[in-house]
Amino acid sequence: MIAVDTETTSLYWHHGAECFAIGAYDGKTFSSQRCDVDPYTRSRLQEFSVKRWREMILSHDIIVMHNAGFDLKALCQAGVFTAEEVAQESFWKKIVDTSILSHLHNSKSKRSLKVQTKINLDHDYEEEDELSRIVKRCRGFVSFREPDWLIADKDKRHPALIPCQTATRWHKMDMWLPQAVLSFFPVGQLKEFFEEDYDLLNVVLLKYLKQDCVSTYELAQLMFHDLIEEHGENLTRLLNVNMQVQHVIWKTENRGVHVYAERIKEAIEICTAKADLLLKECHILSGFDVLNDTTLRQLLFEKWNIEPVKVTPKGVGSVDAKSLIKIRHKSEGVPHTFLGKWIAYKKYLKKLQFLEGYRNASLDSRMYPSFNIVGTDTLRFSSSNPNGQNIEKNLNPFDSDDADIEEMLADSPGMRSMFGPEAGRWWICMDYSQLQLRIFAVITGEQDMQKAFAEGWDGHDYTMHRIFSDIPAEELTSAHRRISKNVNFGFIFGASPRKIEETAGRPGLWDVVTEMFPNAHSFISEISRQIKATGIVRTAGGYPLKMELVENKWNGRLVYKAHAGVNYIVQGTEGEIVKRAMYLCDKYITEHFPECYIPLQVHDEFVFDVPAYCSKAHLRALKQCMEQAAQEYGVLAPAEVELVTSTWNRKQEVNLDTR
Repeated sequence: MIAVDTETTSLYWHHGAECFAIGAYDGKTFSSQRCDVDPYTRSRLQEFSVKRWREMILSHDIIVMHNAGFDLKALCQAGVFTAEEVAQESFWKKIVDTSILSHLHNSKSKRSLKVQTKINLDHDYEEEDELSRIVKRCRGFVSFREPDWLIADKDKRHPALIPCQTATRWHKMDMWLPQAVLSFFPVGQLKEFFEEDYDLLNVVLLKYLKQDCVSTYELAQLMFHDLIEEHGENLTRLLNVNMQVQHVIWKTENRGVHVYAERIKEAIEICTAKADLLLKECHILSGFDVLNDTTLRQLLFEKWNIEPVKVTPKGVGSVDAKSLIKIRHKSEGVPHTFLGKWIAYKKYLKKLQFLEGYRNASLDSRMYPSFNIVGTDTLRFSSSNPNGQNIEKNLNPFDSDDADIEEMLADSPGMRSMFGPEAGRWWICMDYSQLQLRIFAVITGEQDMQKAFAEGWDGHDYTMHRIFSDIPAEELTSAHRRISKNVNFGFIFGASPRKIEETAGRPGLWDVVTEMFPNAHSFISEISRQIKATGIVRTAGGYPLKMELVENKWNGRLVYKAHAGVNYIVQGTEGEIVKRAMYLCDKYITEHFPECYIPLQVHDEFVFDVPAYCSKAHLRALKQCMEQAAQEYGVLAPAEVELVTSTWNRKQEVNLDTR
């Protein structure tokens, strides 16, 4: 076994990030190579000993990395591997990612290498603290002596820094600086400034790199031992839940997704103009020159004498989004008008944040989100740089009955209008139909609900007809369906009986629901008891998920968040199904439809980028792969198919029954 780690000048490979250091540890020997970086271009000044590194790494049966996808991108940039060979499923047979091991080891624990090292190896990681301190000193040293050096900061003077959103961790992208300072400045000047730290300049990075490699190696050893003891012959199957999609995610991240750069620019202009106008009106209505959380409290609770609807742990009135909406509903006149405009203003600001992230991350009309296979406490993907899992469907980013706010947000650009296929290509979107509800029906053993799904019922409509059985079907409205939807997701997300009744606006509803769904009610109670005893739930595939510890507000003790147990099981099983579907779809694409690729996966939805007018036989096969994945977990979950020929927000249903 060998552990490998890399150091890079940024996180964004397509924008010009470069690998400048590689380290490896085989349990006995630490090997490393560090290249100088040109401070005026942030480019590597030497090349790596590619043959040596390639032979060293591939000569081992197990190659351990922490966040393997990132380190493999670095090794490809360094020339050790090619992106094409890493895209092969067979390449990953040797790769072990300690972040995947740590998720199975304890799904609730933070998966950073530093945290895992401290928890499992009892090592404080002083090497990282020391490196950060020295790099910060180097940044201060060169900031006024060499203003043309491309230091990482908010000015983002290098393309690889443009997508960065960080405001406090710029030094993390300047780990090459200590060596650069040694190369470009006289020894006497450096000794005078750095004093006792001078001797660290040449070794501080390598000490950190070595500790990363050693920690990764020792974590893998420890976790393999613990996981084999705990799971025995089931270990390979449980690890494969996440490992099976590593090569698929590699392809998705490297191909990227097509975006319409001009649409993003126009959307930013629209949102900026709307936000500026609303803020100006808020200043006039409030009489305040500065509006932030502090002045907002002064305005609402002191100047206007409005009673807070919620108090924060610090004992002050809450001005979070939900509280402001409740206050608006209770207020009249100027406060009512002000809050409507303020809420709309904040919605535009939030959309602007996403849009600017898309603009900064886009390159030649493509965007390259990162997907973290174990980025959540359940088994769902997370995404970042930018978030490819958070591209909302709705045009209006306000889901409420407040018509005034909805009207103010009517011109808010739809996020999905920025995405779509290139010329000569189509997108085929396949979305599981109510996957979470279908999983819920299976894991709780609710036979009537399963039967209803098999007969073609919509899950929320089914619950609505059960709850409101005394009302003629033709008199049921969208309001009745909304209540039923709240009940369904209340069950899944662990809402209390009081919360479900309040949300639905129907006292006594809980008793009706528990009588309708006795198996679900019994299952929820049993899971709650199980969590209190073990702190763990298991998905339909048997994958263990650790529950969160929260403080009991009555006695101050830490207890497991038992009411969220069903949600963990549902979302964990959903993650299993989605990952299995991604594997099966990619396998079909590789063997039979290489002209197709997967640019995005958003929760239960897959996007397939295909040649225009492609054969429906391929689409039927991909649909079958998705449905097979659900069936492997005992869930009947049809995939709905839609076509995108221009922008993602304009989808048409596809009938796959005919050619």
